Amino acid sequence: VVADADTAMFDDCEDGTDQMLIGSHASGDAVHDNADVLYFHNRISYMIAICCQVWKIKEMKKKHMILTKQQAAYKNIRTGIMTGKLRPGTRLVIDKIALELEVSAIPVREALSQLEKEGLVVIKPHAGAVVTDIPESAIEEIFGLLEALETASCRLGIKRVNGEILGQLSEIADQMDGSRDADQWLMLNRQFHQSLPRLTGLTRLEELMIRVGEDWERLRRLRFADRKGEDLQRANQQHRAFLQALKDQDQAAAEKIIQMHNREALRQYVTT
Repeated sequence: VVADADTAMFDDCEDGTDQMLIGSHASGDAVHDNADVLYFHNRISYMIAICCQVWKIKEMKKKHMILTKQQAAYKNIRTGIMTGKLRPGTRLVIDKIALELEVSAIPVREALSQLEKEGLVVIKPHAGAVVTDIPESAIEEIFGLLEALETASCRLGIKRVNGEILGQLSEIADQMDGSRDADQWLMLNRQFHQSLPRLTGLTRLEELMIRVGEDWERLRRLRFADRKGEDLQRANQQHRAFLQALKDQDQAAAEKIIQMHNREALRQYVTT
């Protein structure tokens, strides 16, 4: 796209210059010498303008490349932390990461600064960046947040639910019913719960639910991977009951199901 813009800009400038040059020669033989001087003056000005524009475009490209590298570094490190590949306490050496990702230290440093704001790393003096821990006790806070956020999504979004939204939620529920893979089911479960705020336009609630859902996924991998976890059949039944409550526009019933669903899931993890 930028290359096309370069070409278009060059053509436009050249057309404009040619028109200007044609006008300068059209004045007749009496001003021929002056026209030649004007021609070369305009030509030089034109080339200088082109060089300036090309330089500006190159600078824009450089900034875009740096931003892209920073995003790539951020995504790579964050994925490692969320999946458990980078365990709590792991030191994140900037030069080593930069070498692995084939980038300079700058985008890696910027990525680590962003991850520190999210609480996923802590930058210590003389030690650099270290992956933070998440204690087992955080499970009660996480499920409490999920219940609160889902309740708010239901309360604010239930009036916006229509046949199309119910159809999309039902499709996810169908996939969960047919899933025999625990990891796939957990992925679909997160998708199901995050879909109501997304489909009803509650973007802030959706962002919060995604963040808390990611915290739960990280905690589950680190602390609860060996636990039995949720009763999938029971959870699927609750999802169906929730969909029926949405269809009936029964807010009280929907909120009751949300509460029961989250609290039963919590008990499955902390008592098994």
